[in-house]
Amino acid sequence: MCCGPLWPRAAAQTLDEGEFFAQLRALGVLVRERLSEVNPGEVTGYAVTLPGCTEKDGALRWFGGGRLHDSLSLPQLRARWADGERGAAERSGAPRISASERAEIYRHAARQAAVAAEHLHRCAVTDPGAGADAAWAAADALHAAAQATGSRVLRCTADRYDRAARAPHRQVPSRTRAGDGLRTAARLLAMTGGDDQGEAWSLARNLVSLVDAVAGLRAAQAHAAQAAAARQAAEQLHAALTRARQHVSVATAGRHEAAVSSVSSTYVARPPTRAGPTR
Repeated sequence: MCCGPLWPRAAAQTLDEGEFFAQLRALGVLVRERLSEVNPGEVTGYAVTLPGCTEKDGALRWFGGGRLHDSLSLPQLRARWADGERGAAERSGAPRISASERAEIYRHAARQAAVAAEHLHRCAVTDPGAGADAAWAAADALHAAAQATGSRVLRCTADRYDRAARAPHRQVPSRTRAGDGLRTAARLLAMTGGDDQGEAWSLARNLVSLVDAVAGLRAAQAHAAQAAAARQAAEQLHAALTRARQHVSVATAGRHEAAVSSVSSTYVARPPTRAGPTR
């Protein structure tokens, strides 16, 4: 059996299923959500595996959460999260990340997102099939970024993007350098344990470009539903960044106006005296 301690550890360290699936993906676990046949879009279960965990015919060997352990079925996990119970996490051996190291991890993730976006743009023109792995790995990057920053917008973007990441017929694409770069960046982001406001902004901008590139790739592949999901995710994140930028601009302008007003008031109240000639 290909399962290790990843699933129980992720379940113990998370507070809801979005965070749980993001943690698994950040650890390199492949996650397949099971959707309800009665209520479209409703997740009723999940299955997991690891790269290289295959059957004799080479197909990936998937394990349902309940098959791993009764306590890891999605209904059981949801009940635990609803009760507000958080398992005790073994954090004593976790690496300590300094502020400078955290900033570098964010910069690295932003660079990998840019590299993958450029790769996807090329693939859309020359060989759309070659971009499947990076499109899939982009989901890992988005979920890891959402977890690291604690951003609701990024989490919603990641959830909306998930449909765009799915390969037709649940095929697992061949790994590529661009996809591996995104997966490595996702794992590093999962280790940061905190947000870096300045670098997170740059990362989010590059993630918009990445998701937009996936939309172009899916359109080139004639996968309309996935293209629409990627486009909507990109538009959602872009709109959030625009609002944030406008908020910062207004706040900055307000501070500048207050400073000018303060200086003007001081000048009017106490105009500077004119120095007399030096004797």
